[in-house]
Amino acid sequence: MRILLLATLLSTAIPLLPAQAASVSFYGTGCTYAGQTLAIGVQGLPQLGTMCTITYTGPNFYSTLTIQPYLAVGFAPDATVIPASILPLQPAGCTAWVVPVVIDAMPPGPSGPFLTSVNVAVPNNPGLIGIAAYAQWFATVVQCGFVPPCSFNALPTSNGAQLVLGL
Repeated sequence: MRILLLATLLSTAIPLLPAQAASVSFYGTGCTYAGQTLAIGVQGLPQLGTMCTITYTGPNFYSTLTIQPYLAVGFAPDATVIPASILPLQPAGCTAWVVPVVIDAMPPGPSGPFLTSVNVAVPNNPGLIGIAAYAQWFATVVQCGFVPPCSFNALPTSNGAQLVLGL
């Protein structure tokens, strides 16, 4: 009798529960390098069965000075300040806003230095509703002269984005 009563109660209550809406929110600030502030953007919402695009704004060069964007994605936020003294040209105010699980280097683009966006396919799996993913851009700054070696000089960062998977 109790099981039947519980099942009846749940079957009437579940349709009343609100569905988790997909959302994107931004947090933290990006730091400035080469006169540009790094920033993350998101086009679309992380809705089940759809695609959203994570975009990069910031310096992007390929020459003797190479600034290459990397997308970091994880399941936890962070707030670790990168000390300005860690690299020769490291700007102040750069923060790691994500505990990365995956870091993806942007490949060279067909008409520019490096690609500046990543399309993310969100699986159509109701078990993913409510899961939060965190994303941030990093850029590696590598200086090469006419004669090697090259040197890693800075790691500027963007702000962070929280993407909550939903309907």
